[in-house]
Amino acid sequence: MKNEKIKAGKKELEVEIADNVFNRAKGLSFREEGKMLFKFPFPVKTSIDMMFLSKPLYLYFFNSDKELIHKEKALPWAWNPKTWKLYRPNQKYQYLLESFEPLELEKNDKLVLG
Repeated sequence: MKNEKIKAGKKELEVEIADNVFNRAKGLSFREEGKMLFKFPFPVKTSIDMMFLSKPLYLYFFNSDKELIHKEKALPWAWNPKTWKLYRPNQKYQYLLESFEPLELEKNDKLVLG
C-alpha cells in the first residue's frame, strides 16, 4: 500500500491509500494507529464495519467534489451482536478518511490530494 500526503481542511496529513478492492476490504483492521484514505472510482453508499478493530475510528466521508459531507466516531464490535453497527452517511460518498485520532474537520471542509 502506498502513502500519500493530503490536505483535509487546514490539516496536512500523511495517509495510506486504499484504492483497490483488497486494500479497501482490509482497511485499518488489526491495527491500533494510522490514517487511511479510501478512494472509490465513483460515488458509493458502502457501509463500514468495525469487525476487526480494537479501538474507535473517526470516519470522514467526502463527496465527489471532495467536500466533507459526514463525520462520525465508529466504535469497535464486541462479542455482543448489539454492538455490530454499520456506518455510512445518508448520501453517496467517493472518499473516506479513517483515523484513530480525531482530526477536527468540519462539514464542507475540502480534501486536497497529492
